[in-house]
Amino acid sequence: MRIINIREQVEYKDKAIEYIQSKWASKENLRLYEDCIIHSLKTNSCLPVWYLLEDKGEIIGCAGLITNDFISRMDLWPWVCALYIEESYRGKSLGEQLLLKLKKIRKMPDLIIFIYALTTLDTMKSMTLYI
Repeated sequence: MRIINIREQVEYKDKAIEYIQSKWASKENLRLYEDCIIHSLKTNSCLPVWYLLEDKGEIIGCAGLITNDFISRMDLWPWVCALYIEESYRGKSLGEQLLLKLKKIRKMPDLIIFIYALTTLDTMKSMTLYI
């Protein structure tokens, strides 16, 4: 099992785009994920950053850390986005591993003490992860 930082392993860019789109995108926003991932490879900013979770050559999960999640509160950042674990791999703390990896991004300013996340998969929940 390994966590792949797309910025550090650019050869995974196309796999990341395809996988994340397949889990999160609709016809209306397919280009949004592609654009964000491609531009994340070219920026000097610490965000956005995208990760894949791989097991024996198979992509089994993903997550991103972005500056906003299309909200009006631009002072609340960073946001966890596109966190997904394949159903057959759930219950093994793999989502937690991805979140802990996001938490360890060292280029983040010291004054950031929260990661914000919003999910709509099962129920509408918003959570704040204290780091």
